[in-house]
Amino acid sequence: MLKINNIQSGDIIFQSLNEDNDFSHAINRSGAVPNMDEITKNINHVGLYIGNNSVIEATQKHGVIEQSLIDFVGAARRNIIGRIHDLAIIQNALKRAKHCLGSPYNHSFHQNADGFYCSELITYAFKTKQGNDYFALYPMNFKDITTNQILPYWLDYYRDLKQSIPQQELGSHPQQLLRQKHLFKTILTLE
Repeated sequence: MLKINNIQSGDIIFQSLNEDNDFSHAINRSGAVPNMDEITKNINHVGLYIGNNSVIEATQKHGVIEQSLIDFVGAARRNIIGRIHDLAIIQNALKRAKHCLGSPYNHSFHQNADGFYCSELITYAFKTKQGNDYFALYPMNFKDITTNQILPYWLDYYRDLKQSIPQQELGSHPQQLLRQKHLFKTILTLE
């Protein structure tokens, strides 16, 4: 367990949001893998602590914003802190994330679309100075793992967007980032 005053600049905060809506449920189910632990399967959001009691996150309503750590943490039932060990990567991530402030939200989750969704912001920020990915991308999944069918929520969502579902396109998901445990020095639950 980690106390809020022990969070360090560059820590990644994974969340299970308090929001109980169809979008959050679809995000949870889209990141699921067989035999997943109970904590990880409820993670549906992620942000980056930049110091000075501030977090940068990508939100559906406002795009990429900076908000207070207290408000960010308070919006979740559970917060898990992931701390990586490479200080050069952290410093670069902080600069890259700050340059994204004001960017729109990427509602389509397509990699070539403008803006960022929450985990896309993290994968973008945590690139090396040479532009290589720190976090591996994975083929995105919009299917229910039990039925192997696209979730009805996503069928309606992409019909409204008038876009194709990026099934199996490379992307990211908060749960998928958290499963890359070898990239973290520590992973602790926030008290």
